[in-house]
Amino acid sequence: MSEQTEAKRELPPEAMGNEKWHDTTDAVWLRSSLSDPESEAIVEVAEFDDGFRAVRDGKSPEKGTLFFTPAEWEAFVLGARDGEFDIPEEYLSEEEIEIQRGHGEVEAAWVPSPLLTPGALEEYHRRQREEAAEGSTTEDA
Repeated sequence: MSEQTEAKRELPPEAMGNEKWHDTTDAVWLRSSLSDPESEAIVEVAEFDDGFRAVRDGKSPEKGTLFFTPAEWEAFVLGARDGEFDIPEEYLSEEEIEIQRGHGEVEAAWVPSPLLTPGALEEYHRRQREEAAEGSTTEDA
């Protein structure tokens, strides 16, 4: 049996025939700093080197993962910016309405998921150091 066949056999069932599937074992999952730990679900996003993205529920990652091509992700982000997925305001608090309208005083940032594996957490910190180094180089120029 070839190594390639053996490697395919070790993949989880959801990977079989799924060209979008990526191994998320040590993926760096990020969530919004505005995520409420008390909410029913928390959206987490991972980005891969090839531009693909994965999305999961950070409260229940066992529910599954959605994978997006770079083009699909771009379409989603543009739709979100246009308000395509906004929650009707009657379901939001006054503070949430202000944030959704872009008037909130709270700055949103991407923060690491508390569920990260040690390898993923190490990768997150490596990326942070790299971004900080790039930022200081840009400021020096």
